[in-house]
Amino acid sequence: MLFSVLSAKVPGTTTPEMLEEVMQDPSTLKWYVVPLFLVVLYILITEIRKRNYNVIFGAAAFWLMDVFNETWNAMVYATTGQPVWGTTAAGGSALQILVGYNIEISFMFFILGVVACKFLKVSPDSIGERFWEGNANWLNDPNNMYYMANVPNKQLTVSERKIKTKAVLGRIIPAVFGAVCAVVIEILLNACNVLTWEKSWWQPSMPIILFLIGYCPFYFAAYVVHDLPRKKQLVVLGCIFGVTLLLLIIAGSLGMLGKQIPDGFPYMK
Repeated sequence: MLFSVLSAKVPGTTTPEMLEEVMQDPSTLKWYVVPLFLVVLYILITEIRKRNYNVIFGAAAFWLMDVFNETWNAMVYATTGQPVWGTTAAGGSALQILVGYNIEISFMFFILGVVACKFLKVSPDSIGERFWEGNANWLNDPNNMYYMANVPNKQLTVSERKIKTKAVLGRIIPAVFGAVCAVVIEILLNACNVLTWEKSWWQPSMPIILFLIGYCPFYFAAYVVHDLPRKKQLVVLGCIFGVTLLLLIIAGSLGMLGKQIPDGFPYMK
């Protein structure tokens, strides 16, 4: 029984028609999208009222990393006919946005980003009295991954080195734990046929690939942004947003965000 649950479909066996059956079809939109949106909005407003901008910006980085991954996955599908991963109508999505991306996944990854950042141990003064004072003490905060990052290790005392190691591990351990949990959940979703894996190297037999490409970048991007001082935080988040937006523009202008590109497309001959 356990083997059957954890076993995946043969890669490359899902047809393009199965993946495209509900893609970008507004007639599939369901009412439960509205309460889902309100849940996300409630979480966002609650964190803003608490001035937890570090959590919000970290979650935004987490979400944008997923959008980036989903965009290049759509480009792979458009040019080869098989994505690295995909979702099907079996999942009952209210709106299929890309071949491996739906509205539920979008909401989920923002909320997961918030949860991931809430796991972190932080100092009370990291919030700052004013908006621009967030993480102002980042280089001297024992709960910040950048603690004493401006000082060479050989110049640190034994006690400071221990604090620095603990601060870094305080970000690495939650990231690794979260990524492992996410991979396990994806394996279960694949076994239920609501999430398909189409490449031989993106399978339960090679979880390290899912771990390194699929989730580790999400968590580490969120934590890197979360711990930066406000101005640097916005710059890094803006760079992630800019790269993701540029990829979306390129993919969209080449017709790679929808169905598979026909054989007659110029560079596909």
